[in-house]
Amino acid sequence: MDLEEAINKRRTIRRFTQETIPSEILKKLIDYARIAPAGNNIQCVEYVIVESPEMREKMFPLVRWAASLPKELRTPESGREPTAYIIVLVNTNIKKSYYDFDVGAAVENILLGAVTFGIGTCWMGSIKGDKIRVLLDIPDFYEIKHVISLGYPDETSVIEPYKESFKYWKEGNEMHIPKRKLESLILKVV
Repeated sequence: MDLEEAINKRRTIRRFTQETIPSEILKKLIDYARIAPAGNNIQCVEYVIVESPEMREKMFPLVRWAASLPKELRTPESGREPTAYIIVLVNTNIKKSYYDFDVGAAVENILLGAVTFGIGTCWMGSIKGDKIRVLLDIPDFYEIKHVISLGYPDETSVIEPYKESFKYWKEGNEMHIPKRKLESLILKVV
Protein backbone atom coordinates (compact mmCIF):
# COMPACT_ATOMS: atom_id res chain seq x y z
CA MET A 1 0.00 0.00 0.00
CA ASP A 2 1.43 3.37 -0.96
CA LEU A 3 1.14 6.54 1.14
CA GLU A 4 -1.76 8.06 -0.81
CA GLU A 5 -3.78 4.85 -0.49
CA ALA A 6 -3.08 4.67 3.26
CA ILE A 7 -4.13 8.31 3.74
CA ASN A 8 -7.34 7.78 1.78
CA LYS A 9 -8.19 4.55 3.61
CA ARG A 10 -7.55 6.02 7.08
CA ARG A 11 -11.02 6.53 8.51
CA THR A 12 -12.26 6.48 12.07
CA ILE A 13 -13.66 3.06 12.97
CA ARG A 14 -15.78 2.45 16.09
CA ARG A 15 -16.96 -1.14 15.58
CA PHE A 16 -14.51 -4.04 15.53
CA THR A 17 -14.38 -7.78 14.96
CA GLN A 18 -13.03 -9.61 17.97
CA GLU A 19 -9.92 -10.91 16.20
CA THR A 20 -6.85 -10.26 18.34
CA ILE A 21 -4.19 -7.87 17.08
CA PRO A 22 -0.75 -9.50 17.49
CA SER A 23 1.44 -7.78 20.12
CA GLU A 24 4.21 -7.42 17.55
CA ILE A 25 1.95 -5.24 15.39
CA LEU A 26 0.98 -3.02 18.33
CA LYS A 27 4.66 -2.56 19.15
CA LYS A 28 5.39 -1.81 15.48
CA LEU A 29 2.77 0.96 15.58
CA ILE A 30 4.55 2.48 18.60
CA ASP A 31 7.80 2.22 16.62
CA TYR A 32 6.18 4.25 13.81
CA ALA A 33 5.22 6.85 16.43
CA ARG A 34 8.74 6.79 17.88
CA ILE A 35 10.25 8.10 14.66
CA ALA A 36 7.69 10.88 14.14
CA PRO A 37 9.00 14.45 14.27
CA ALA A 38 9.31 16.11 17.69
CA GLY A 39 9.98 19.78 18.34
CA ASN A 40 13.70 20.31 19.02
CA ASN A 41 13.88 16.48 18.87
CA ILE A 42 12.81 16.36 22.52
CA GLN A 43 11.04 13.00 22.57
CA CYS A 44 8.48 13.19 25.37
CA VAL A 45 5.62 11.08 23.98
CA GLU A 46 5.26 7.63 25.58
CA TYR A 47 2.61 4.91 25.47
CA VAL A 48 0.76 2.19 27.33
CA ILE A 49 -0.54 -0.75 25.30
CA VAL A 50 -3.71 -2.36 26.65
CA GLU A 51 -4.37 -5.75 25.08
CA SER A 52 -5.47 -8.22 27.77
CA PRO A 53 -9.22 -8.96 27.77
CA GLU A 54 -9.51 -8.02 31.46
CA MET A 55 -7.89 -4.62 31.03
CA ARG A 56 -9.78 -3.91 27.78
CA GLU A 57 -13.03 -4.51 29.63
CA LYS A 58 -11.98 -2.05 32.34
CA MET A 59 -10.86 0.55 29.77
CA PHE A 60 -14.05 0.44 27.70
CA PRO A 61 -16.20 2.64 30.00
CA LEU A 62 -13.36 5.18 30.38
CA VAL A 63 -13.67 6.48 26.82
CA ARG A 64 -16.57 8.29 25.16
CA TRP A 65 -17.75 7.47 21.68
CA ALA A 66 -19.09 9.49 18.70
CA ALA A 67 -20.58 12.61 20.28
CA SER A 68 -22.27 13.65 17.02
CA LEU A 69 -24.41 10.53 16.92
CA PRO A 70 -27.63 9.91 18.85
CA LYS A 71 -26.86 8.27 22.19
CA GLU A 72 -28.13 4.83 21.15
CA LEU A 73 -25.70 4.72 18.17
CA ARG A 74 -22.52 6.01 19.87
CA THR A 75 -21.04 3.11 21.80
CA PRO A 76 -19.97 -0.16 20.14
CA GLU A 77 -22.34 -3.01 20.88
CA SER A 78 -21.27 -6.06 22.88
CA GLY A 79 -18.97 -8.17 20.71
CA ARG A 80 -17.83 -5.16 18.64
CA GLU A 81 -15.56 -3.45 21.19
CA PRO A 82 -11.90 -2.55 20.57
CA THR A 83 -9.43 -5.40 20.90
CA ALA A 84 -6.60 -3.09 21.98
CA TYR A 85 -5.96 0.44 23.20
CA ILE A 86 -2.90 2.64 23.01
CA ILE A 87 -2.77 5.29 25.72
CA VAL A 88 -0.81 8.35 24.55
CA LEU A 89 1.16 10.05 27.31
CA VAL A 90 3.45 13.05 27.60
CA ASN A 91 6.36 12.68 30.01
CA THR A 92 6.45 16.18 31.54
CA ASN A 93 9.81 15.39 33.17
CA ILE A 94 11.21 15.47 29.62
CA LYS A 95 9.18 18.33 28.14
CA LYS A 96 6.92 20.77 30.00
CA SER A 97 5.10 22.48 27.11
CA TYR A 98 4.74 22.81 23.33
CA TYR A 99 4.28 19.08 22.83
CA ASP A 100 0.87 19.01 21.13
CA PHE A 101 2.48 18.95 17.66
CA ASP A 102 4.71 16.07 18.78
CA VAL A 103 1.65 14.15 19.98
CA GLY A 104 -0.27 14.82 16.75
CA ALA A 105 2.59 13.67 14.54
CA ALA A 106 3.10 10.50 16.60
CA VAL A 107 -0.60 9.64 16.64
CA GLU A 108 -0.97 10.16 12.89
CA ASN A 109 1.94 7.74 12.31
CA ILE A 110 0.09 5.16 14.44
CA LEU A 111 -3.18 5.69 12.57
CA LEU A 112 -1.58 5.44 9.12
CA GLY A 113 0.51 2.46 10.18
CA ALA A 114 -2.60 0.67 11.45
CA VAL A 115 -4.25 1.03 8.04
CA THR A 116 -1.37 -0.83 6.40
CA PHE A 117 -2.10 -3.81 8.69
CA GLY A 118 -5.85 -3.66 7.99
CA ILE A 119 -6.52 -2.34 11.51
CA GLY A 120 -9.18 0.26 12.25
CA THR A 121 -8.62 3.03 14.79
CA CYS A 122 -10.48 5.68 16.71
CA TRP A 123 -8.41 8.60 18.06
CA MET A 124 -10.17 9.62 21.25
CA GLY A 125 -9.78 12.80 23.26
CA SER A 126 -12.95 12.49 25.33
CA ILE A 127 -11.53 10.20 28.00
CA LYS A 128 -11.68 9.79 31.77
CA GLY A 129 -8.00 10.48 32.34
CA ASP A 130 -8.11 10.39 36.15
CA LYS A 131 -9.68 6.93 36.12
CA ILE A 132 -7.27 5.73 33.41
CA ARG A 133 -4.37 6.97 35.55
CA VAL A 134 -5.60 4.91 38.53
CA LEU A 135 -6.46 1.81 36.47
CA LEU A 136 -3.06 1.70 34.75
CA ASP A 137 -1.05 3.10 37.69
CA ILE A 138 0.35 5.96 35.61
CA PRO A 139 2.61 8.34 37.59
CA ASP A 140 1.54 11.97 38.01
CA PHE A 141 4.35 13.41 35.86
CA TYR A 142 2.65 11.92 32.79
CA GLU A 143 -0.10 13.89 31.09
CA ILE A 144 -2.66 11.50 29.61
CA LYS A 145 -3.40 13.07 26.22
CA HIS A 146 -5.41 10.58 24.16
CA VAL A 147 -6.56 7.01 23.78
CA ILE A 148 -6.44 5.19 20.45
CA SER A 149 -8.95 2.35 20.21
CA LEU A 150 -7.92 -0.38 17.79
CA GLY A 151 -9.30 -3.51 16.18
CA TYR A 152 -10.04 -5.09 12.84
CA PRO A 153 -12.93 -3.11 11.30
CA ASP A 154 -16.51 -4.33 11.58
CA GLU A 155 -17.97 -1.25 9.87
CA THR A 156 -17.09 1.03 6.99
CA SER A 157 -16.56 4.76 6.89
CA VAL A 158 -17.44 6.81 3.81
CA ILE A 159 -16.34 10.33 2.89
CA GLU A 160 -19.24 12.56 1.91
CA PRO A 161 -19.17 16.03 0.35
CA TYR A 162 -19.52 18.79 2.94
CA LYS A 163 -23.01 20.35 2.88
CA GLU A 164 -23.50 23.03 5.54
CA SER A 165 -22.54 20.78 8.48
CA PHE A 166 -19.48 18.91 9.71
CA LYS A 167 -21.71 16.53 11.68
CA TYR A 168 -21.19 12.89 10.74
CA TRP A 169 -23.95 10.29 10.70
CA LYS A 170 -24.51 6.54 10.70
CA GLU A 171 -26.63 4.55 8.25
CA GLY A 172 -26.70 0.83 8.88
CA ASN A 173 -23.09 -0.34 9.16
CA GLU A 174 -21.64 2.79 7.51
CA MET A 175 -20.38 6.00 9.04
CA HIS A 176 -20.71 9.03 6.74
CA ILE A 177 -18.11 11.75 7.24
CA PRO A 178 -18.49 15.14 5.52
CA LYS A 179 -15.24 16.62 4.18
CA ARG A 180 -14.73 20.01 2.56
CA LYS A 181 -13.57 20.21 -1.05
CA LEU A 182 -9.89 20.89 -1.66
CA GLU A 183 -10.68 24.17 -3.42
CA SER A 184 -12.44 25.51 -0.31
CA LEU A 185 -9.32 24.96 1.82
CA ILE A 186 -6.77 26.84 -0.26
CA LEU A 187 -7.02 30.52 0.55
CA LYS A 188 -4.72 31.51 -2.31
CA VAL A 189 -1.84 30.39 -4.45
CA VAL A 190 0.77 33.11 -4.94
